[in-house]
Order: sequence, then structure tokens, then C-alpha cells
Amino acid sequence: MLNSSSQIKLGAMISYIAIVFNIIVGFLYTPWMIKQIGKSDYGLYILVTAFLSYFVMDFGLGQTIARFLSKYRANNEPEKINQMLGLTSKFYLLINGLILITLIVVYFFIENIFIELSPVEIEKFKIVYLIAGGFSLISFPFMPLDGVLIAYERFVLLKLCDIISKVGIVILMIIALLLGYKLYALVAINAAIGILIIGIKFFYLSKKTPIKIDFGFKSKKLLGELVKFSFWVSIIGIAQRLLINIAPFILGIVSGTEQIAIFSIGIIIEGYTWTLAHALNGLFLPKVSQLDTQKNNLHEITNLMIRVGRIQLILMGLLIIGLVVFGQEFVILWMGSGFSESYYVILLLILPGFVTLTQEIAYTYLFVINELRYRAVIFVGASILSVIISFILAPHYGAMGCAIGIFSATMLCHVVGMNFIYWKKIKLEIPRFFKECYYSLIGAFVLTLSVGFLLNYFLPAETLIRFSCKVVLLSLFYIISVWFTGLRADEKELFKSVLLKLAAKFKNK
Repeated sequence: MLNSSSQIKLGAMISYIAIVFNIIVGFLYTPWMIKQIGKSDYGLYILVTAFLSYFVMDFGLGQTIARFLSKYRANNEPEKINQMLGLTSKFYLLINGLILITLIVVYFFIENIFIELSPVEIEKFKIVYLIAGGFSLISFPFMPLDGVLIAYERFVLLKLCDIISKVGIVILMIIALLLGYKLYALVAINAAIGILIIGIKFFYLSKKTPIKIDFGFKSKKLLGELVKFSFWVSIIGIAQRLLINIAPFILGIVSGTEQIAIFSIGIIIEGYTWTLAHALNGLFLPKVSQLDTQKNNLHEITNLMIRVGRIQLILMGLLIIGLVVFGQEFVILWMGSGFSESYYVILLLILPGFVTLTQEIAYTYLFVINELRYRAVIFVGASILSVIISFILAPHYGAMGCAIGIFSATMLCHVVGMNFIYWKKIKLEIPRFFKECYYSLIGAFVLTLSVGFLLNYFLPAETLIRFSCKVVLLSLFYIISVWFTGLRADEKELFKSVLLKLAAKFKNK
């Protein structure tokens, strides 16, 4: 059995492999799959998965279970582990019963909800809804499994299951599509692989851990603690889903499946951007926790926020600038001219990240001081505003209408609102953060944007090779301009040390 440190390192490595695989497969497999099943059926698939995601989520209990189990393990209290799992299992089964009733009621009103779908699309939607809904009901009671694996530090198995799931779905879907199966196979294969992964996790925990779930245990006090601890995390989770994932639902009501498919491309790219930007997440929690106990901690936390924020900004700046400049050509080369509108959706979804993705230290500090309620309230406000704007604009502008709603709500609430909270309520030095994080890099960003637009004007990309050459040229220019005009001396030393370490490892191999 691997020790804790090895589990973390190997788990992280597998996680990065899964990220890279997911991105590569997404770019290669997604356009082919959409071509095979059609834009309308792909829109239906996105609609069903987005719609069901509101009914099936762990309400923050997964993180809560991991936290409590870790504490019980550290205190060598195995009986409390069994008792808590018995309590949470019953709680999940109760929620599952309520979800079942809700899904049955909704099924009989599908025609009244999604009025923009054609009769043929409604019939397909119902079949897909039954398959995906059935899987959701089977999988929901097993959601605590990930929390248990985290608590027992079985990171390798957790990440292996993730990559097995991704690889298995892609391989089986390619086979099914080549054999002529379409939309229903896509949903059924996702469900089958999901059940298989649940079985692997459950079998492993039953054989490799001393867990014996105590279903007879009752405790209103412990249940109250679980609900209290997970409440704000749950609110944030629900609000996050309402911000972006509700867009396909709105489009299904007022626009139709083609607009859902166009919007889904924006979700894919935004998801990749978010995944890459959050690769550093979680690494700074111990450091922030340590700083919180020190004198003048807010000044030091702001310093850390600036250092990490600048690294995020430098790394993500190239990606965001590249999408602004080359995004439309990329979408057309990748998905075809029928998805050209997706470019504007992508821009509206990712541009707020130019600020929000640099402020993860501030978010981590909210966890440390247990002030998540501020973020929860802001997220709820953003979601409500986004839904209102989307319902107003989507009937006329389709996917663009929803994207405008999300952009407006994110800028007003996540950018302006959260920075007001960080500055006035949490007392972080936000004006200093923006000055020291952005000021020295603005020149390099503006220069890179200008060069990118010039490349587009003089070298329009009609082939993937020509497009790739433009990307390489702009990337080189960005690196040079940031190095000579934007980086501080300590940042140059940091990047030099990373490059030297990578070169040494490559040489040794």
C-alpha cells in the first residue's frame, strides 16, 4: 500500500494525465461525435444532462463527509466512522426518494416546459430522460464514496477511476457510433460506465477498508452538524450550476436544440480554461492557514495573493488573449462554420476570468476564516441576475442572449461584488492587489493583442497548419514581451528554476 505522500504525488500525476486526455479527446472527438449524431441530438443530450444536474448533486456533503471521516481517522475512532456513514447513507436515500418523485412529476410536464422542441425531439428527450434519470437515481446514494476515498487517502484509485471512466466512454462511444448507434447509445454508455465505476469504488472500500456501515445509528446533533457545515458549500454549488448550466435549460424553453449545441461549445472551452487555471488550487491552503495565525496576516495574505495571482495571470493571459484573437478561426476549423456564433459565447464566458481566476488565494482565505456566506450570497445574486437577463434576451438572440446574461452577472457580482467584499469586509488590500498584479503586465498584453490582430489581418488561417503557425508566432511574441516588459526579477528566477528542473529530468531520462 502506498503511503500518504506517494498517494498524493501519484494521484496528482494521474489527475494531470486525465486533464490532458480530456482536453485532447474533447478537441478531436467532440466535432466527430456531433457530426455522427447531429447538432439537434447533441443539443438534446446537453439539455438532458444539464437539466438533471440540478436534481442530482451532493449538496456539499461530499466535502463534509471527507472532513469528518479524516478527523475520526486521526483520532482513531472507527465506530464514529461507521455511525456517520450510516447516518449519511439514510439521509441520501431520503433525498433520493424526493428526487424520484420530482423526476416523475417533471416527466409528465416535459411538453409544457420545453415548448421550443419539436414533437420528434420531445419523444427523443423523454427516452434519454428516462435513461439518464434512472442512472442518476442509482448513482445518487453512492455519492459519499468519493468523500470516503479522500478521507482514507486513496487518491490513486479515485483518479484512476476518473481516467478509466473517460477512456471507457470514448472508446465505447466510438465503437457504437461506427456501428450506427446514435443518441441513445451515448446516454446508455455514460450510464453503464458510471455504474461500473461505482461498483469498483464500492468493492474496493468493502475489501480494503475496515468500514462497516451502522444503519441503525441515529443522531440529530450529528446530522445538524453535517447540514450546518455543508450549507454554504451547498448554496455555492447550486448557484454555480444556475449561473452557466441553466443556460441549456433556458434555451430549451425559448430557443431550441441548435442554440443549445452552439452554447455547449462555449461551455466546453470555458471548462478547459477553468480546469487549467485551477491546477494550482488547494496547494496554498496550508500556507494561508498558517498566515492567518500570524500578526499583520492580512498584509502577508495580500502579498501571497499578488504572487500567485501574477503567476495565474501570466499563464492564463496567453490562453485568453489567444482565444480573443484566434478564437473565431479556431471554432470554424474545429467545429465548422455552423458553430461560428460559439466564438462570441466563448468570449463572454471566459473574459471575466481575467480577474476571477487570479483571486483564488482570497477565496481560500474565506474557507480559512469560515466566511463562505459572503461568496454564497454573491453567487446566488449572480445566478438570479443571469437567469433574468437570459430569459429576456435568449428568445431574440439565442445562445448569445444567455452568454450576455452570464457575462453581465459575473462582472457585476463576481468581479465587482466579490472584490468589494474582499476589500471592505475581509479587509484585504484589493487596490494594491490590482496595481501590483496587473500594472506591469498590461503593456505586454496590449502588444500581444495588437500583434495577434495584425497576424489575423495579413495571414488569415484557412488550414490547420497555417493556424498552428500563427499560434506559435503569437506565443513566442507573448513570452518575449512578458519576459522583458512584465516579469519581476524573482518571477524570472522562478521560471528559470522550473525550466532547469524540467531540462534536468528530461536529460536523466
